[in-house]
Amino acid sequence: KNNDIPRVNSGLESVWEFSVDTTKYVFKNNMTDFIESCHETANEFATSFYGVAMKGISWEMESDINMVGGENGWIATQVMKTISSDGRMRRWQWEFRKNRRPPCLGCWKVESIASSDRQGNFQTEGRGTGWED
Repeated sequence: KNNDIPRVNSGLESVWEFSVDTTKYVFKNNMTDFIESCHETANEFATSFYGVAMKGISWEMESDINMVGGENGWIATQVMKTISSDGRMRRWQWEFRKNRRPPCLGCWKVESIASSDRQGNFQTEGRGTGWED
């Protein structure tokens, strides 16, 4: 909801800056295309990450940051709960990686954001593999 503070799209610009190289590769290092894609996704899908981030009713961090490997680890996770503009709940598992080379040596970047199902579950146990046997 605060994407445009202090200026238009500054929130998405921050997401871009703290995204790993894979995200930048997908968008051919074009932040403008990334921002346009985020807006299109938010407008079309209320429960998408960008839909809830830019137009959602609420969000809360459900867990503390989990440092994989302890305080000196370079991978971390955290779970967030959101309510979309149409009232649906989703949970998101953030995965962060500590940048181990310049530029931005030592800063944390967003590796991935995984979505839950409609009930807020991440596990697929008992639901099959998704592949036809």
